[in-house]
Amino acid sequence: MVASSLGQLEAVFSKVSDPRKARGVRHPFSGIVSLVFLGLLGRITEMAVVVRWASANWAELKEPLGFTRDKPPCGSTISRALAGLSLDEFRQAFTLWLSTALADQEGQWTAAVDGKTCRQGLGADGSPVQMLNVFLQQVKLTLDQWSIGGDKTNEPGSLKKHLADLLAAYPALQLLTGDAIYAQRPLLELLQAHGCDYLFQVKANQPDMLDALE
Repeated sequence: MVASSLGQLEAVFSKVSDPRKARGVRHPFSGIVSLVFLGLLGRITEMAVVVRWASANWAELKEPLGFTRDKPPCGSTISRALAGLSLDEFRQAFTLWLSTALADQEGQWTAAVDGKTCRQGLGADGSPVQMLNVFLQQVKLTLDQWSIGGDKTNEPGSLKKHLADLLAAYPALQLLTGDAIYAQRPLLELLQAHGCDYLFQVKANQPDMLDALE
């Protein structure tokens, strides 16, 4: 079962373009991406630690991830390979894999949208990256996330920008929940246009809407 799941993951990431020149390539790019992805799932963010983890589990990882050498790639090889990775292609591949993995989830999905500070990512100025997360409550995982900078008011705008792609990728997603920052008419009208329900808070700092509801 584990080998099958790893093989499926490698097959999905094989759709991501290999940015390397063919000369001197010793390890499959899809395998490298899969290896780092698995490490990130385990909160491993340093390439040297990824290599140590991979070495300890190489017997299980090697064949399913498409590697042919007796040892995993070194940290510098991984870093150089990932330097040219297309983030858009990776997101598309990840969405495909996640959609397949969640195919057995029946009924309508409910997801919470909320801004979070990324502990593992830093911006160009060294400050933590602010992300808008879409968290699927049924299985407790993040469907997608987008950088929003440090301005909380960017959260509704970011959701509007990505809403169509989100709902197209996950058609079972029928209800979004969130705090009062999302209770804005343009966003609500867009959700209605896409046939998506919503459950957002309304607070006293939105007096006109609160009065209308009361």
